[in-house]
Amino acid sequence: MIEQIKDLLTGEFFTPTRSDQRFATRENQIRYNNLKARQKRRAKADIDKALDANRNILRKILNNKEEVIKTHDFLLGAGFNFGITTHKMNKEGKLWSCVYEYALLHLGDDRLKITKI
Repeated sequence: MIEQIKDLLTGEFFTPTRSDQRFATRENQIRYNNLKARQKRRAKADIDKALDANRNILRKILNNKEEVIKTHDFLLGAGFNFGITTHKMNKEGKLWSCVYEYALLHLGDDRLKITKI
């Protein structure tokens, strides 16, 4: 007799036809994976929204220029969130804060250099 296992989505018991089968139907597998993906998107939504806003602000400020120097207050006024970046980069011995393909370098006296990586 083949042992029955519990479907991960519905909790119903079923007899698997394959050794690696975890769902009673293909539809249950798709629904389960869609629910997991939705939970992941919801968990990241606030951060992703802020990162997207930061990226759009930097894109508009740079506007096809190689680099721009702006003040900290200017960026705050534009809605930039300094607490949210994607990564840090060490370039020429200086630490740059990055938002996707844009990099910011604190120059001191409240000024920041913005470039595209």
